[in-house]
Amino acid sequence: MQKKWYQSAYCRNVIDMHITDWDEKFLSEFDSEKYVEMLQLSQAESAVVYAHSHVGLCNYPTKVGEMHKGLKGRNILKEVIDLCHQKGIKVVVYYSLIFNDWTYNHFPDWRIITADGKEAAENSRYGVCCPNSPYRDFVVEQIKEICNNYEFEGIRFDMTFWPEVCYCSSCQKRYSEEVGGELPRVVNWEDPKWVTFQRKREEWLIDFAALATSTVKKIKPDVSVEHQSSTYTASWRWGVTVGLSKESDFLQGDFYGNALQGSFVCKLLYNLTENKPFGFETSSNVNLKDHTTLKPKELLEAKAFSALVNGGAFIFIDAIDPVGTLNKRVYSTMGEIYRKIKEYEKYLGGQFCQDVAIYFSTESKFDPEYSGENVIKGRSNILEISDKIPHLDATLSVAKSFINHHIPFGVVTKKNIRELSQYQVLVLPNVLMMDEEEVEAIKNYVKSGGSLYASKYTSLITKGGIRKDNFLLADVFGISYLGETKENFTYISPTEEGKDVFLDYTPKYPLSIYGSQLKIEVKKDTNVLGKIVLPYTDPKDIRRYASIHSNPPGIWTDYPAVVLNRYGKGKVIYVAGDLENVEYHHKIFINLIRLLSRSPFVFESDAPKSVEITAFHQTDKKRYIVNLLNFQEELPNIPINEIKVRIRLGNKRVKRFIILPDERELSYECREDYAEFTAPRLETFLMLALEYE
Repeated sequence: MQKKWYQSAYCRNVIDMHITDWDEKFLSEFDSEKYVEMLQLSQAESAVVYAHSHVGLCNYPTKVGEMHKGLKGRNILKEVIDLCHQKGIKVVVYYSLIFNDWTYNHFPDWRIITADGKEAAENSRYGVCCPNSPYRDFVVEQIKEICNNYEFEGIRFDMTFWPEVCYCSSCQKRYSEEVGGELPRVVNWEDPKWVTFQRKREEWLIDFAALATSTVKKIKPDVSVEHQSSTYTASWRWGVTVGLSKESDFLQGDFYGNALQGSFVCKLLYNLTENKPFGFETSSNVNLKDHTTLKPKELLEAKAFSALVNGGAFIFIDAIDPVGTLNKRVYSTMGEIYRKIKEYEKYLGGQFCQDVAIYFSTESKFDPEYSGENVIKGRSNILEISDKIPHLDATLSVAKSFINHHIPFGVVTKKNIRELSQYQVLVLPNVLMMDEEEVEAIKNYVKSGGSLYASKYTSLITKGGIRKDNFLLADVFGISYLGETKENFTYISPTEEGKDVFLDYTPKYPLSIYGSQLKIEVKKDTNVLGKIVLPYTDPKDIRRYASIHSNPPGIWTDYPAVVLNRYGKGKVIYVAGDLENVEYHHKIFINLIRLLSRSPFVFESDAPKSVEITAFHQTDKKRYIVNLLNFQEELPNIPINEIKVRIRLGNKRVKRFIILPDERELSYECREDYAEFTAPRLETFLMLALEYE
């Protein structure tokens, strides 16, 4: 079977082209040949080419919308497509969904309306249109126009999310028809009416994405379709869930955070995408607001290799100058980086080694403390929504602990719920909502021998917004739910049975939890490793306290805080608070994970925390590909020497160890089930191959 374009294009480009036309100079200097010359200079194997942008103006003659005036009738979409194809560059056409200034301004009835009756773009540059309005028909016609008139390899639909909770007449009409009644305006995650509305928002978004995808596929069935994928970790307001991923042939999204965010989302997209590789993209400039300040080359290189070590392609985003020119410095810098990337492309692929899985729930992206507030309270700028998400915070904290302790891990979602048996340990970090399908799959996983770590609210509230009298996984945890501490700063005191796990913490000086804990009781066969300790007084009491600055432990209870239970052939640890979310306690969390593991992990290392290690098993070539990425907070990196790594082989016999891409042999030793080696000097990236017989 012939490969799809995205299966071999690991070096990609996007040139943002959201340019208005109120000034006749805008795009007047656009030169298609120079544009493609820059792509060649960067070594890009594919390019996202704008047919249409957030501004809503088209870069081709259109009968549906309006063409950019600065082009004076020139069809630069066709010009660039033809030139890219002549140079062997694959083309992905860009189309902006929901964000469309032109339609927003021309069709007021299509606008997203906020809960207070205001237009969503009242204080924003971004005109946003409701996917439930007649805007749907306009989008379909414009997609048809593009697909029927141009040849390209893929199409990217950007901004497939709800920028606001919409209360327009179209949303009210659809809600009335499908549910009945008025749209709810109070956020309450334990109110089925509110939660039903949220599930409808998620469903409607998927429906709109499916409309766009199917319109393309009917005309060009072999063209790839992708919807913006940076929003899977975004707040509930955006309405993005796992179900949206099925409308993309592969996932690709832009991210602007630190090394931890990059590693986490890469692993999330790796397991969530329908086809591989996924794409990880970021701006070549320091941020999207800064048009001229280029990120240091060392940072761009580290981010590019971060995508590579997690099995993904890298995409850099540049922004065109309003007049239509490009900064050559950006493309020459990326050319140097992409030339390095291309040296490793032939070694990519295989099965990502993931001994431990972090479960990420796209229906749990909310703050339970926000319940009872009106939707309009806390409204943020469209692009600056930063609602607190305790579940995401916990998953990121778990990921950081695994990276720092060099534990092979992945990030899974409900999409992977039937594939859990491949993981030694499954981590459920404060999963705020679950459904019966997830519960049943997890029960079967543990019953069959899997190990489970779960914390706090996990399985207590359904995805319909109903708080149960007991955990849906109560029999798996070996406990029953009783309530919750009113204190929002608590402690865990180790029992005699759990003292080895808790390192230097003792009953007198217990481990701190930066939040409340759930009160539980255990079943007779469940082992208690730690118990809840409360401060002398409620931390919220400003008049009565023991110590004016802190809330020292003062009340020792019999409520279990950490329990170990056996269920079927598997083991389970439940923690009544989100211990995994406290970075200072990561060593203790890792102790609990190691207590659950059935066998040694696929690799071990003494590398410092700034080094992330990943491995891919290529069974067809009888080898492991081992990646080491040095991504320090302050760049350029300080090189690291003498990193020791062990790879578990079982009964396999080592043929040779080589450093890639030069394929120089590296010395090693075999001890028990492991092949051990000392990595050469690590500056930013090393790839090695362990070949076996």
